[in-house]
Amino acid sequence: MAKKLSIGAAAVILTVLSPALAAAHPMAGVGDFYAGVLHPLTAIESVLPMVALSLLAGQQGRDTAIAILVTFPLTLMLGAAAALVVPLPHAVGWVNIAFMAALGLLVAAARPMPLPLSAGLSAFLGVTIGWANGVEITAQISPFRFIPGLALAGLLLVTYGIGCVRRLQAPWMRVGFRVLGSWIAAVGILVLGLK
Repeated sequence: MAKKLSIGAAAVILTVLSPALAAAHPMAGVGDFYAGVLHPLTAIESVLPMVALSLLAGQQGRDTAIAILVTFPLTLMLGAAAALVVPLPHAVGWVNIAFMAALGLLVAAARPMPLPLSAGLSAFLGVTIGWANGVEITAQISPFRFIPGLALAGLLLVTYGIGCVRRLQAPWMRVGFRVLGSWIAAVGILVLGLK
């Protein structure tokens, strides 16, 4: 049983980490706006840092959480718009994975952070994730639909993360969010180690 489980876990890890060409393209039955919403949710280096940021925002005070909630979607749009004119540096993928590990560790620590630092982290992450997703806009995709969809995905994910952390106040749930943060950090460290 344990051998089958470890073979299955190895297969999942290899599948997730195997290099493949990722390109945004028109999806049958899905418009450009919804492609923008779905695109960041299909890549581990985009979705896990966003989840960690949302949990971190939920652990902070009200003003800091609101600052992250406002800053992140706006900077996602800024990064995606920048990608239309500036090529993506190779290091952005590494930065997003490093942010995944760092934000996961911050969630696991569950300590209050100063508002300027939190807003700065969310702005930097928003630009890099927006940039990484924005370069996938091809000639067949309208940036005027894709980019707002991307921002909506960031807004909803951060909003739901804040809501979950704030609503679920039982002590064991707080520990559960910290454990989730440590798992996100572990995935980030593992991916960095394998690259």
